[in-house]
Amino acid sequence: MSQKSSIRLLLIGVAAALAIGGGIGFLAGAKKSWNGYEKRIELLQEKNEALLAQQRFLKQEEEVAQSLKVVEPEGFVLLEEDGFVVVYQADRKTWFSATGILVEELPEEVQEEVRKGKVVEGEEQLYNFLESYSS
Repeated sequence: MSQKSSIRLLLIGVAAALAIGGGIGFLAGAKKSWNGYEKRIELLQEKNEALLAQQRFLKQEEEVAQSLKVVEPEGFVLLEEDGFVVVYQADRKTWFSATGILVEELPEEVQEEVRKGKVVEGEEQLYNFLESYSS
């Protein structure tokens, strides 16, 4: 009977050792898994911080771009069309008036200005030009 008890004790010891070994292995695996999880969290936090910094930069860049927007001058632009001086709004797209003034009858310097787009600041300056060069 003492041999049977010894075998039982041996089997219980082996089972206990396996259980303890398995538990330690499980805990070691869980710790390893937890470390991997923590590293992934750190990487995600770094990526999140980088994205937030990029968003802040883009927002600042947009604000700077808005503050530097070129303001079109209010007034008019004189251009040549079919040999005549034509008046457009400052945006150079919105037609304002035909003049009946032939570009070739203007002084050379003024012809060149009109061909490039002569800017006039307001209605008074526009009417002065028209009065000076109308026949």
